[in-house]
Amino acid sequence: MDNLSTRTLAKFIKIAKTLSTSDIFDLIMEANLWTERIDKSSNRQEILRSALMNAHSKAARDDNALQALLDFARCLVEFDLVNDQVELIPELQESLRSDGYELVLDIIDSSVGRRGWRYSARILPFDSSRTPLHQEMTALENELSDRSYTVALGHYQLALKHFAEQDHPSSNGQLRTALESLIVSLAVEHTGYNDSGKANQGGAAIKKLYTVGGQPPTVLGRPLPEKDGGTMIQGIWDISHLNGSHPGLSDAHEARIRMQLVTAAAQFLLRHFPAKP
Repeated sequence: MDNLSTRTLAKFIKIAKTLSTSDIFDLIMEANLWTERIDKSSNRQEILRSALMNAHSKAARDDNALQALLDFARCLVEFDLVNDQVELIPELQESLRSDGYELVLDIIDSSVGRRGWRYSARILPFDSSRTPLHQEMTALENELSDRSYTVALGHYQLALKHFAEQDHPSSNGQLRTALESLIVSLAVEHTGYNDSGKANQGGAAIKKLYTVGGQPPTVLGRPLPEKDGGTMIQGIWDISHLNGSHPGLSDAHEARIRMQLVTAAAQFLLRHFPAKP
């Protein structure tokens, strides 16, 4: 998994610096960031900076240090923050997205919270191919699950499994089927496309998701203009059919590129065609 940027660490400090020193120590300890190098007499920002930068310097070679930084982010947003701090969380979410992670928030009731509610948080990686054994759910899997796209989810998870097992042609084939299932589901929900229940509908369904000859700007939830997203998804759909599940036609490099392309295309489509209320 990718290390966090110093820009994201600065967002941590921006949110946490107004907490009490005691609360900051609690957060650092809960995230397993505590070291004897922390100068307890420093001001709150320097205490945070010391703990975070120490882990950051180790994270490139130590997954435990990276996990500690991610745990700090989760613990921080789940803390009993005041409104001014809560208003900074969208900035943190955007910074984490730039680093390759999705901060997923759910509101839970809290009888002791100052706001009457708190966040429950998960941090999910965008890039599934960075996790060879795939021990975590990715942001894409989470979105597919939340929207009940179970067929697409099942094929995507099989693609990840086959990729980890270095069965690259099979991974490609499952990716293609996952993308087709997602395309059909989105076309049914957003364009009135009629799902016949038959195989090989992706080519027809994708034509409903963009307008041939269409020009920018895009409108959320409406078919994409060809010149602003349409050509891209059509191209990824086309390339997903080359060197698919036939033995011997795909190597690790090509399979990784396909995984990244299809994952990005699926995330792009899910964002443009949001869940129906």
